[in-house]
Amino acid sequence: MPDPHGVTEPLDVGLRTLKLEARGEMFRVVQLRGNLFVCSPANGNCCCGRPEKGRMPFENALYEMEWERRRLRSRLHLTFSGCLGPCAVGNNALLQILGRSIWFKDLNDAALVPALFDYAEAMLAAGRVLPPPAALASHVYERYLPPPEAAYEPLGMDAGQDGEGLDHLDPVCLMDVDPSTARHWVDYQGRRIYFCAPSCRKMFLAAPEAYLPK
Repeated sequence: MPDPHGVTEPLDVGLRTLKLEARGEMFRVVQLRGNLFVCSPANGNCCCGRPEKGRMPFENALYEMEWERRRLRSRLHLTFSGCLGPCAVGNNALLQILGRSIWFKDLNDAALVPALFDYAEAMLAAGRVLPPPAALASHVYERYLPPPEAAYEPLGMDAGQDGEGLDHLDPVCLMDVDPSTARHWVDYQGRRIYFCAPSCRKMFLAAPEAYLPK
């Protein structure tokens, strides 16, 4: 569909999207490179983050602020969860990245949080799974059994891919935006980029390169 504002050159920023049907409607969602799950007392777990059980207490903001500061939203999602399972070795976190599940135990030092994000960013930059750095090596373990020797492929890996990248997608919150009704936008590198709210536009203008990963 032609851009109603007359700017039609494609913007290639390395994002891939899926068109998915839900509740009788079609939606576009961004395919991320990973997801960090953190076992959180605020989300109803039983042990992690609870000082009465010998764990380092933490608020979700400890991870949230680091994630936001690095502007990882379009590459790595952050989820706070209830119990992840291996309570005896908490505080626990699970990093699913580039098709690999990496488990972390005994994260009972606040300095390990930026180290974990450093590790994730290094893998995102390299485009492959890397050995854990020295600061995290003793905190990594194999929670899952390895896959069988036969070839393994995720179900529906290619289903719904639309190849439109960032077109009509808010690069900050990753929401699909209708250009015909959008009230907030900027022209950037020959393309009009739409936003769902003025706050997203403000964040983008502060550091556009952070929201357009290659």
